[in-house]
Amino acid sequence: MSSFVYLSKASKITNAPLVVMLHGYSSNESDLFSFASLIPSDYHVVSLQAPLSLGMGYAWFPIHFEENMERWTSPEEAQHAIDYVTSFLTYYTEKNDVDANNITLLGFSQGAMLSYSVGLAHPNVSAIAALSGYLDPRLVRFDNLNKTIYVSHGEQDVVVPYAWAAQSVALLKENGYSPTWLSYPQGHGVNQDNLNSLMQWLQEQL
Repeated sequence: MSSFVYLSKASKITNAPLVVMLHGYSSNESDLFSFASLIPSDYHVVSLQAPLSLGMGYAWFPIHFEENMERWTSPEEAQHAIDYVTSFLTYYTEKNDVDANNITLLGFSQGAMLSYSVGLAHPNVSAIAALSGYLDPRLVRFDNLNKTIYVSHGEQDVVVPYAWAAQSVALLKENGYSPTWLSYPQGHGVNQDNLNSLMQWLQEQL
């Protein structure tokens, strides 16, 4: 039996492109899945629960805090999460009627970090949507340029600073990618305009 916990919505077509949702820190698989009914119906959608229980919600990997409240993450712990999501992609595409070569990773916050790390390296991930997150250069490889990337961020985000997302976009461009980069007058979340642009972007990938 698989230990993966997830929610899914099947496509109306066979061999459907797959959207895999990766939620943020201290959330769960139901969070982003609330968007599933808005995603174009040709997509098969699955929202995965992170493996690390926090008591209230789940995380992909721990966030550590120094005495001065500076936060840091361990590349080794993050790698466990990368391996977990990579294993899930293999597991899920083998048992469902989806196109294993056409996967979109859609992540929010810590899930966006993971979408970058898994998606930039995985040959079957064709697109990445990073919402309110950032790219950790310790955890990515820039060896597959055939990716379509959507990045959005709130200009008033105090959880993941706007500057971190802007730096991530700059790094993507330096390495040959051409991300769609949108900012919104919001905090650490997804407002209606942001959601509308994301759905339009997903439609354009079909």
